[in-house]
Amino acid sequence: MNSRERVLKTINHEEPDRIPVELGGLCWSIVDAPNMPDHNYLRLCEYLGIKDVEKPVGDPLMNATLNPDERLLQRLGVDCRYLFAGGHLEEIEPGDSNGNGRIRQGDFGVRFKAFGHYGDPDKYLWRDMNTVEEIENSPLWPDPNDPIYAEGLREKAKYLHENTDYAIGMELFLFGVIADLMTMCFGMDKWLMNMKRNPKVYYAWINKYLDVSDKIVASILTAVGDYVDLVVMYNDFGTQISLNMSHDDYCHFFKPYEARLVQRVKLYTKAKVIEHSCGSIWSVIRDRHEIGIDVQNPLQPLAANMNAEYLKYNFGDIMCLHGGIDIQRLLPFGTPKTIREEVKRLIRVLGPGGGWIAAPSHNIEPETPPENIMAMYDTLQEFGSYPIKDPIKLTSGAPGAS
Repeated sequence: MNSRERVLKTINHEEPDRIPVELGGLCWSIVDAPNMPDHNYLRLCEYLGIKDVEKPVGDPLMNATLNPDERLLQRLGVDCRYLFAGGHLEEIEPGDSNGNGRIRQGDFGVRFKAFGHYGDPDKYLWRDMNTVEEIENSPLWPDPNDPIYAEGLREKAKYLHENTDYAIGMELFLFGVIADLMTMCFGMDKWLMNMKRNPKVYYAWINKYLDVSDKIVASILTAVGDYVDLVVMYNDFGTQISLNMSHDDYCHFFKPYEARLVQRVKLYTKAKVIEHSCGSIWSVIRDRHEIGIDVQNPLQPLAANMNAEYLKYNFGDIMCLHGGIDIQRLLPFGTPKTIREEVKRLIRVLGPGGGWIAAPSHNIEPETPPENIMAMYDTLQEFGSYPIKDPIKLTSGAPGAS
C-alpha cells in the first residue's frame, strides 16, 4: 500500500497497512527561527547525518520549516507532501544583524515582528476601522485577480502527483481562515468585541473577506484540483480550557462562514478537508463534521477534553483525528523512553479502526532534543502496523469526559 492510499483509507475510517505519519505542514513541522541559535530542524538533520541541507524556509509567524529535506521525510516515514499558496511579503524594517526586530508585512496588511523563535503581530492595521465604509474601502484588501497566489502551483502539484505516491496537501492559510486572520488584522479583543458591539463592521469584514478570498481560492484550487488529496484550512477558537466564545456564538457568528470555506473546497476538488484549531475545541467537532470537514487537527492533549481517549470514544466514528503527540511537555522535556511508551499507548488508543494520522500536536519546539523526535517517529514505524496489538477498549468513562 502506498502513502496516498494509506492516508485516504485512514481518513475513511478504515485500517490501512500502518498508521500514516506526518511532518511538514504549517502547524505540524519543526520550528527553526533564522534569528535564534536553536536551529532545531538543522540540528535534527545533522543528528541523522543528512548533509548539504537547503536553508530552512519558514513562515513569518511561527517559523515552521516549510521545506523539510526529502531525505529526512523518507527517514521518518512521512506520508504527505505540502504545497503553499503564493503571496506578498514586504520587509518594513530589517531588524538587527541577527534579524531580531525584523518587521514584514503580508497580504491583508498583517504585520509580523521577529520575536525570539516566533513572529508577533507588530501593528493591527484594521483596528481603528469602525464603520462599514472603512472596511469596504480599505486599501488593505488584496487584488483577487493577482496571479501570484496560484503561480507555479499546477506544475508542482502535477509533478508530485505523477512522480510520487505521497498524499499531496494544499495549504490555504490566509485564504482559508477567518478567526486567525481577524486576530492578525484587528487584535483578538477587538474582533470579539465587534461581534457583539459592532456587528455591522464584523459582518462587513467577514463577507468582504469571503468575496475576495473566494476568487483567490478558485484560482488556487482550479490550478491544483486534479492533483491534491488534502486541503488545509485554519480557524483557532480554543484556549487550554474551552472555546474563546460560547458554543451558541460559534454557531451564530462562525459556523455558516466555516461552511462556506468548506463548500468552495468541495466545489473545485475532491480533496479531503483538514481544519486546524488549537486548544479545547471538542465542543465544535460535531458541528465541523456537519459542514463537511473530514480531519481535525490538532489533538492538543493537555487542553481540556482533548486527550486521546475522550476524542476517540466520542468522535472517532465521525472525524479523522490528526496530531496528538504532545509538544508542550512530552517531546521537549520527556526522555526517549517516556516518549516511546506514550506513543505506543496512543497507537493502542487511536489506531484501531483507522481514523488517526499520527503527528506532533503542533510544530515541534526549538528546545526539543533530536533523540526525542526520533523516539516518536521510530516508535510509530516499529509499532504502528495493523492489526494493532493490544488495543485499548474505551468506555464512556474515558479520562477527560465531562
